[in-house]
Amino acid sequence: MHRFTEFLHSKCPLQANVSSLRSLLALGTGIFILLYLFQPFGISNYSGSIFLMCLGVGILSSCVQGLCSLLFLGIPRRKKGFVTNGDVLIYSVAIELAMAVSMTIYASFCFGAPLSWTLFLVFFYWTFLIWLLVTGISTLIGYNRMLHSRLEEVKVKTNEEQVGIMITLHDQNLRGEDLSLPINNLLYIEAQKNNALVCYVAGDKIERRELRTTLTALKADLPYDNIFQCHRSFLVNINNIESAKGNSNGYLLRFKVCRDTIPVSRTFVPSLRKYLS
Repeated sequence: MHRFTEFLHSKCPLQANVSSLRSLLALGTGIFILLYLFQPFGISNYSGSIFLMCLGVGILSSCVQGLCSLLFLGIPRRKKGFVTNGDVLIYSVAIELAMAVSMTIYASFCFGAPLSWTLFLVFFYWTFLIWLLVTGISTLIGYNRMLHSRLEEVKVKTNEEQVGIMITLHDQNLRGEDLSLPINNLLYIEAQKNNALVCYVAGDKIERRELRTTLTALKADLPYDNIFQCHRSFLVNINNIESAKGNSNGYLLRFKVCRDTIPVSRTFVPSLRKYLS
Protein backbone atom coordinates (compact mmCIF):
# COMPACT_ATOMS: atom_id res chain seq x y z
CA MET A 1 0.00 0.00 0.00
CA HIS A 2 2.88 2.35 0.83
CA ARG A 3 4.50 1.72 -2.56
CA PHE A 4 1.21 2.42 -4.36
CA THR A 5 0.75 5.69 -2.46
CA GLU A 6 4.33 6.66 -3.24
CA PHE A 7 3.70 5.88 -6.92
CA LEU A 8 0.59 8.08 -7.01
CA HIS A 9 2.48 11.05 -5.53
CA SER A 10 5.61 10.64 -7.67
CA LYS A 11 6.27 12.71 -10.78
CA CYS A 12 4.86 11.26 -13.98
CA PRO A 13 7.76 10.62 -16.43
CA LEU A 14 5.64 11.85 -19.36
CA GLN A 15 5.15 15.58 -18.91
CA ALA A 16 3.68 16.17 -22.37
CA ASN A 17 1.38 19.17 -22.75
CA VAL A 18 -1.79 17.27 -23.61
CA SER A 19 -3.83 20.47 -23.55
CA SER A 20 -1.78 22.10 -26.32
CA LEU A 21 -3.77 23.32 -29.29
CA ARG A 22 -1.89 20.98 -31.61
CA SER A 23 -2.73 17.92 -29.50
CA LEU A 24 -6.41 18.87 -29.26
CA LEU A 25 -6.68 19.50 -33.00
CA ALA A 26 -4.94 16.20 -33.75
CA LEU A 27 -7.33 14.32 -31.47
CA GLY A 28 -10.46 15.90 -32.94
CA THR A 29 -9.25 15.50 -36.52
CA GLY A 30 -8.31 11.86 -35.99
CA ILE A 31 -11.68 10.96 -34.49
CA PHE A 32 -13.53 12.84 -37.24
CA ILE A 33 -11.62 11.03 -40.01
CA LEU A 34 -12.08 7.65 -38.32
CA LEU A 35 -15.85 8.08 -37.95
CA TYR A 36 -16.40 9.65 -41.38
CA LEU A 37 -14.44 7.01 -43.28
CA PHE A 38 -15.69 3.88 -41.50
CA GLN A 39 -19.05 5.17 -40.19
CA PRO A 40 -19.39 2.71 -37.26
CA PHE A 41 -22.07 2.70 -34.51
CA GLY A 42 -24.91 3.08 -37.06
CA ILE A 43 -23.61 6.41 -38.39
CA SER A 44 -24.25 5.23 -41.96
CA ASN A 45 -27.99 5.18 -41.14
CA TYR A 46 -28.04 8.80 -40.00
CA SER A 47 -30.63 10.75 -42.00
CA GLY A 48 -28.88 14.11 -41.77
CA SER A 49 -25.45 15.24 -42.89
CA ILE A 50 -22.99 12.54 -41.86
CA PHE A 51 -20.10 14.96 -42.48
CA LEU A 52 -21.46 17.54 -40.02
CA MET A 53 -22.40 14.90 -37.48
CA CYS A 54 -18.88 13.38 -37.51
CA LEU A 55 -17.38 16.85 -37.42
CA GLY A 56 -19.42 17.59 -34.32
CA VAL A 57 -18.06 14.46 -32.61
CA GLY A 58 -14.50 15.55 -33.42
CA ILE A 59 -15.05 19.07 -32.06
CA LEU A 60 -16.80 17.75 -28.96
CA SER A 61 -13.94 15.30 -28.31
CA SER A 62 -11.36 18.11 -28.51
CA CYS A 63 -13.38 20.31 -26.16
CA VAL A 64 -13.83 17.55 -23.57
CA GLN A 65 -10.14 16.64 -23.77
CA GLY A 66 -9.09 20.27 -23.36
CA LEU A 67 -11.39 20.89 -20.39
CA CYS A 68 -10.34 17.71 -18.57
CA SER A 69 -6.62 18.30 -19.13
CA LEU A 70 -7.00 21.88 -17.86
CA LEU A 71 -8.84 20.80 -14.71
CA PHE A 72 -6.95 17.62 -13.85
CA LEU A 73 -3.46 18.24 -15.27
CA GLY A 74 -3.09 21.98 -15.85
CA ILE A 75 -4.06 23.10 -12.32
CA PRO A 76 -1.92 20.48 -10.48
CA ARG A 77 1.06 21.38 -12.66
CA ARG A 78 0.71 25.08 -11.85
CA LYS A 79 0.54 24.31 -8.12
CA LYS A 80 3.34 21.74 -7.88
CA GLY A 81 5.38 22.47 -11.00
CA PHE A 82 4.77 18.95 -12.33
CA VAL A 83 2.07 16.31 -12.81
CA THR A 84 1.98 13.22 -10.60
CA ASN A 85 0.95 9.69 -11.57
CA GLY A 86 -2.13 10.20 -9.38
CA ASP A 87 -3.11 13.30 -11.40
CA VAL A 88 -2.83 11.27 -14.61
CA LEU A 89 -4.94 8.45 -13.13
CA ILE A 90 -7.70 10.87 -12.07
CA TYR A 91 -7.50 12.57 -15.46
CA SER A 92 -7.88 9.22 -17.26
CA VAL A 93 -10.99 8.28 -15.30
CA ALA A 94 -12.47 11.78 -15.69
CA ILE A 95 -11.97 11.97 -19.43
CA GLU A 96 -13.49 8.53 -19.97
CA LEU A 97 -16.62 9.44 -17.99
CA ALA A 98 -16.85 12.90 -19.59
CA MET A 99 -16.52 11.46 -23.09
CA ALA A 100 -19.14 8.79 -22.41
CA VAL A 101 -21.64 11.32 -21.01
CA SER A 102 -21.08 13.91 -23.75
CA MET A 103 -21.31 11.31 -26.54
CA THR A 104 -24.48 9.85 -25.03
CA ILE A 105 -26.14 13.28 -25.00
CA TYR A 106 -24.86 14.09 -28.52
CA ALA A 107 -26.11 10.75 -29.94
CA SER A 108 -29.49 11.25 -28.29
CA PHE A 109 -29.74 14.69 -29.92
CA CYS A 110 -28.64 13.50 -33.40
CA PHE A 111 -30.64 10.26 -33.58
CA GLY A 112 -33.60 11.33 -31.46
CA ALA A 113 -33.09 8.44 -29.07
CA PRO A 114 -34.22 8.83 -25.44
CA LEU A 115 -31.53 9.17 -22.79
CA SER A 116 -31.08 5.93 -20.86
CA TRP A 117 -28.53 3.96 -18.90
CA THR A 118 -28.38 1.44 -21.73
CA LEU A 119 -27.37 4.15 -24.20
CA PHE A 120 -24.79 5.47 -21.72
CA LEU A 121 -23.26 2.01 -21.18
CA VAL A 122 -23.00 1.47 -24.94
CA PHE A 123 -21.06 4.71 -25.40
CA PHE A 124 -19.03 4.08 -22.25
CA TYR A 125 -17.86 0.80 -23.77
CA TRP A 126 -16.98 2.24 -27.19
CA THR A 127 -15.36 5.42 -25.88
CA PHE A 128 -13.28 3.26 -23.53
CA LEU A 129 -11.97 1.20 -26.46
CA ILE A 130 -11.20 4.33 -28.50
CA TRP A 131 -9.63 5.98 -25.46
CA LEU A 132 -7.33 2.96 -24.97
CA LEU A 133 -6.21 3.18 -28.60
CA VAL A 134 -5.61 6.95 -28.52
CA THR A 135 -3.88 6.79 -25.12
CA GLY A 136 -1.60 3.99 -26.24
CA ILE A 137 -0.50 5.88 -29.35
CA SER A 138 -0.05 9.22 -27.56
CA THR A 139 1.86 7.57 -24.69
CA LEU A 140 4.26 5.90 -27.11
CA ILE A 141 4.84 9.17 -28.98
CA GLY A 142 5.21 11.10 -25.73
CA TYR A 143 7.65 8.61 -24.27
CA ASN A 144 9.85 8.66 -27.35
CA ARG A 145 9.87 12.47 -27.28
CA MET A 146 10.77 12.46 -23.58
CA LEU A 147 13.50 9.89 -24.17
CA HIS A 148 14.97 11.98 -26.98
CA SER A 149 14.85 15.12 -24.83
CA ARG A 150 16.55 13.45 -21.86
CA LEU A 151 19.09 11.88 -24.18
CA GLU A 152 20.08 15.31 -25.49
CA GLU A 153 20.41 16.71 -21.96
CA VAL A 154 22.58 13.81 -20.79
CA LYS A 155 24.76 13.94 -23.92
CA VAL A 156 25.53 17.64 -23.60
CA LYS A 157 26.36 17.35 -19.90
CA THR A 158 28.59 14.28 -20.08
CA ASN A 159 30.33 15.36 -23.30
CA GLU A 160 31.44 18.58 -21.62
CA GLU A 161 32.53 16.76 -18.47
CA GLN A 162 34.59 14.17 -20.38
CA VAL A 163 36.49 16.43 -22.77
CA GLY A 164 40.16 15.43 -22.61
CA ILE A 165 39.56 12.06 -20.94
CA MET A 166 41.52 9.27 -22.66
CA ILE A 167 40.58 5.61 -22.39
CA THR A 168 42.72 2.54 -23.07
CA LEU A 169 41.20 -0.71 -24.31
CA HIS A 170 43.52 -3.63 -23.66
CA ASP A 171 44.25 -6.32 -26.24
CA GLN A 172 44.89 -9.65 -24.50
CA ASN A 173 46.79 -11.03 -27.47
CA LEU A 174 50.51 -11.13 -26.65
CA ARG A 175 51.35 -9.47 -29.96
CA GLY A 176 48.33 -7.17 -29.95
CA GLU A 177 48.39 -3.45 -29.33
CA ASP A 178 46.17 -1.63 -26.88
CA LEU A 179 43.82 0.99 -28.30
CA SER A 180 43.87 4.47 -26.75
CA LEU A 181 41.38 7.17 -27.74
CA PRO A 182 39.33 10.04 -26.29
CA ILE A 183 36.23 8.68 -24.58
CA ASN A 184 34.01 11.02 -26.60
CA ASN A 185 35.27 9.36 -29.82
CA LEU A 186 34.09 5.89 -28.82
CA LEU A 187 30.84 4.82 -30.52
CA TYR A 188 30.26 1.21 -29.55
CA ILE A 189 31.90 -2.16 -28.90
CA GLU A 190 30.50 -5.42 -30.27
CA ALA A 191 31.39 -8.88 -28.98
CA GLN A 192 32.38 -11.27 -31.77
CA LYS A 193 33.19 -14.77 -30.45
CA ASN A 194 36.65 -14.44 -28.84
CA ASN A 195 37.18 -10.88 -30.10
CA ALA A 196 35.60 -7.48 -29.66
CA LEU A 197 35.04 -5.02 -32.48
CA VAL A 198 35.58 -1.40 -31.42
CA CYS A 199 33.93 1.29 -33.52
CA TYR A 200 35.19 4.84 -32.99
CA VAL A 201 35.77 8.21 -34.63
CA ALA A 202 39.27 9.08 -35.80
CA GLY A 203 39.43 12.52 -37.36
CA ASP A 204 36.65 12.64 -39.96
CA LYS A 205 36.46 8.87 -40.41
CA ILE A 206 34.77 5.96 -38.72
CA GLU A 207 37.33 3.35 -37.74
CA ARG A 208 36.80 -0.25 -36.63
CA ARG A 209 39.36 -2.36 -34.85
CA GLU A 210 39.30 -5.88 -33.48
CA LEU A 211 40.83 -6.64 -30.11
CA ARG A 212 41.50 -10.05 -28.65
CA THR A 213 39.43 -9.64 -25.51
CA THR A 214 35.92 -10.00 -24.06
CA LEU A 215 33.10 -7.56 -23.56
CA THR A 216 33.30 -8.12 -19.81
CA ALA A 217 36.98 -7.20 -19.72
CA LEU A 218 36.41 -4.05 -21.79
CA LYS A 219 33.50 -3.03 -19.59
CA ALA A 220 35.89 -3.18 -16.62
CA ASP A 221 38.23 -0.81 -18.52
CA LEU A 222 35.39 1.70 -18.89
CA PRO A 223 34.04 2.71 -15.44
CA TYR A 224 31.81 5.46 -16.83
CA ASP A 225 28.01 5.64 -16.56
CA ASN A 226 27.62 6.70 -20.20
CA ILE A 227 29.33 3.50 -21.39
CA PHE A 228 26.18 1.45 -21.28
CA GLN A 229 25.67 -2.27 -21.90
CA CYS A 230 22.49 -2.36 -23.95
CA HIS A 231 22.71 -5.96 -25.17
CA ARG A 232 24.67 -9.07 -24.26
CA SER A 233 26.83 -8.36 -27.32
CA PHE A 234 27.07 -4.56 -27.22
CA LEU A 235 28.51 -1.71 -25.17
CA VAL A 236 27.54 1.74 -26.42
CA ASN A 237 28.63 5.28 -25.63
CA ILE A 238 25.35 7.07 -24.92
CA ASN A 239 27.03 10.43 -25.62
CA ASN A 240 27.16 9.68 -29.34
CA ILE A 241 23.59 8.41 -29.74
CA GLU A 242 21.32 10.59 -31.86
CA SER A 243 18.01 8.83 -31.18
CA ALA A 244 16.48 5.97 -29.22
CA LYS A 245 13.19 4.61 -30.53
CA GLY A 246 11.13 1.65 -29.42
CA ASN A 247 9.03 0.42 -26.52
CA SER A 248 9.22 -1.83 -23.46
CA ASN A 249 10.26 -4.78 -25.65
CA GLY A 250 13.41 -3.02 -26.80
CA TYR A 251 14.90 0.00 -28.52
CA LEU A 252 17.12 0.79 -31.47
CA LEU A 253 19.89 3.30 -30.88
CA ARG A 254 21.07 5.36 -33.85
CA PHE A 255 24.23 7.40 -34.25
CA LYS A 256 24.59 10.77 -35.91
CA VAL A 257 28.04 10.10 -37.36
CA CYS A 258 27.40 6.63 -38.84
CA ARG A 259 24.51 4.52 -40.07
CA ASP A 260 24.98 1.64 -37.64
CA THR A 261 22.06 0.85 -35.33
CA ILE A 262 22.51 -0.80 -31.94
CA PRO A 263 19.76 -2.88 -30.29
CA VAL A 264 18.71 -2.46 -26.68
CA SER A 265 17.36 -5.82 -25.60
CA ARG A 266 14.39 -6.07 -23.28
CA THR A 267 16.63 -7.08 -20.36
CA PHE A 268 18.50 -3.77 -20.46
CA VAL A 269 15.54 -1.42 -21.09
CA PRO A 270 14.99 -0.71 -17.34
CA SER A 271 18.66 0.25 -16.98
CA LEU A 272 18.40 2.68 -19.91
CA ARG A 273 15.28 4.28 -18.43
CA LYS A 274 16.96 4.59 -15.03
CA TYR A 275 20.01 6.21 -16.60
CA LEU A 276 17.88 8.79 -18.43
CA SER A 277 15.47 9.45 -15.54
